[in-house]
Amino acid sequence: MEIRVIRHLALAAGLLGAMQAHAGYWNDAAGDVWRSGAGECVHTGYWTPDMAIVGCDGKVAEQAAPTVMSAPKAAPAPVAMMAVDTKVNFAFDRANLDATATAAIDSLVQQAKSKGSIKSVRLTGHADRVGTEDYNMDLSLRRASAVSDYLVQNAGVSAQSIEIAGRGESEPLVGCEGMFGAAALNCLAPNRRVEVLLDLMGK
Repeated sequence: MEIRVIRHLALAAGLLGAMQAHAGYWNDAAGDVWRSGAGECVHTGYWTPDMAIVGCDGKVAEQAAPTVMSAPKAAPAPVAMMAVDTKVNFAFDRANLDATATAAIDSLVQQAKSKGSIKSVRLTGHADRVGTEDYNMDLSLRRASAVSDYLVQNAGVSAQSIEIAGRGESEPLVGCEGMFGAAALNCLAPNRRVEVLLDLMGK
């Protein structure tokens, strides 16, 4: 008699544990919900709709809320960069600035400052083909230096922001082949120049 009572108590305890596995449903010892012959989950007497579990009574797995991707931070607006340039011409075998040359520089600086501030300056001096290569290289550098000095003294450009280069006679704009004397000198005038390039930081 005692053995039978113990068996009944053990069975009741197992059922109670199984019931607790899925509250509101009858469960077997393994914790699986009992199903009817039609495949429906078997409710306990105290089942309520809010006890529905996934796979029973039409309840499906809840979908995870979609991850809201924060919009990437906008990159800082790039600083507007631009360049303005001109050519400053020189007399034959001269590296000094005449009135025409200074007027060209002043006009360029005024144009540049109307668009922004001058960030850097590149000056490239050139010479015509009359004379030796070494002499013309030196002459082209002296011409670039003359423009640099003018920009520092008259336009308020920092000397540290100016880059100077000389090309001598290596990059002519005109060739004037077959010409000699005064005619050649006049023809070669465009080659006696300094190319001025101002890099600007926009307003």
